[in-house]
Amino acid sequence: MCPIRRCHVCGSHFRPSPDRRHGRIRVRRTVGSGMRLPDTAFVCDGCRPEVVELTRHWQPREPGTDACGFCDRPADETGVVALASIVDDRVVSQGTYPLCRGCEDVFATFLGDLHASVDLPASWTHTPSATAAVFDRTDDDLRVETTPPTDSDPRLRLLAGSDPIVEAVPRGPPRERAREFVAAFEAFYTDDGDDPRTLGAAVVDGHPGLRAAP
Repeated sequence: MCPIRRCHVCGSHFRPSPDRRHGRIRVRRTVGSGMRLPDTAFVCDGCRPEVVELTRHWQPREPGTDACGFCDRPADETGVVALASIVDDRVVSQGTYPLCRGCEDVFATFLGDLHASVDLPASWTHTPSATAAVFDRTDDDLRVETTPPTDSDPRLRLLAGSDPIVEAVPRGPPRERAREFVAAFEAFYTDDGDDPRTLGAAVVDGHPGLRAAP
């Protein structure tokens, strides 16, 4: 099953398609400006032009060059951002760009202003807890649980009743990853015979902050 991805801009969930081009942003290195940049983010076909409008004048640079790819000014230290356009699951164009501290701040602010927060679907409830996060689907026995945030071996699990059917290793706060998992899962799940195991695996495959547990 194709991976399920979430658009950083509008918050919609989508699958890669041969008929649409979506974008991928990967931050390979930062200069530590204090601005929060996502390690990896995807942008759907409809929102991709907004990012392209900012980045289309960026200049790719060879590794080790000392000029910013955005403002073109010399810089002693630069972060590195990799941008790609993807059709289906195939990269059709890509570039790697160094950003000075000031331009990294501009890009981080731009992405922060565009970013849509994740809302919990109405068909799910969240049980507040100081330890593990628990999300329950009200129409059936599906549940998403996480280990406590201090656990040295964090896990996110999708359960059907008491049986784990999908298990993933979250990167970052487990509660946030669980909420994102639930939103992506619900965007494609129906009660008409969808296999939650297969769908859950597709959500994990498409989420940059989750990987399948060994």
